[in-house]
Amino acid sequence: MSFISRLQAIFGARANQALDRIEDPRASLDYSLTRLQASLRQISDSLVEVSTARHTLEAQRGQAQKSVDQTEEQARQAVQLGREDLATRALERKAAAQERLNSLNSNIASLDAQVESLKTSQANMRQKIELFQARKEELKALYDSSRAQLQVKEAASGISKDLADVGHAIQRAETRIQAMQSRVEAIDNLVATGVLDDALSPDGDDIDRELTRLTRAATVENELKRLKTEVAGETA
Repeated sequence: MSFISRLQAIFGARANQALDRIEDPRASLDYSLTRLQASLRQISDSLVEVSTARHTLEAQRGQAQKSVDQTEEQARQAVQLGREDLATRALERKAAAQERLNSLNSNIASLDAQVESLKTSQANMRQKIELFQARKEELKALYDSSRAQLQVKEAASGISKDLADVGHAIQRAETRIQAMQSRVEAIDNLVATGVLDDALSPDGDDIDRELTRLTRAATVENELKRLKTEVAGETA
């Protein structure tokens, strides 16, 4: 073997060793576990934020319910005193407070659903991490054993590492293809389940606002008639 051929063989062997260290699957497995643990922390943080938001809305709902009850009583007292103007004002405030209460109830129900979804995701992620940890240690042990056996066989037989490098290239290509396909499937699942849909709806126009005002006025009028009837019955 010539001097140049020997240099090429030496540098080629060192380059292969460097690539093996860079592509060490044990490091990749450890990194994957770190990413899973980071995802679990993110889910836990989101759960805390949603729970805090729900607690805030719960307090606002209590205030809205108190306002509804208070304005109802004010309207009743005004009718008893013959002050329909005050009763009307009180009932208008009650209608606004009731709308606020209904909106809070809807938002709280939505947050409850988010909390349950996050709890489920948290439990699934924890289970996935436990399974991955066990599988990771198993794969690392198998890798160490296979690597040791390969080194012994190569040293004993003098087989070139060229074929092994070709196999590694094919394996890397297959792994990357599988990863891209999994990402495509994940995006399709997100679209199919509606996760990627826009959760915001546009505000109503001036016609919607006018219809809302008319509906509220009709509600106030009906409430006023009801209170008159009830007060008249109590007086009788």
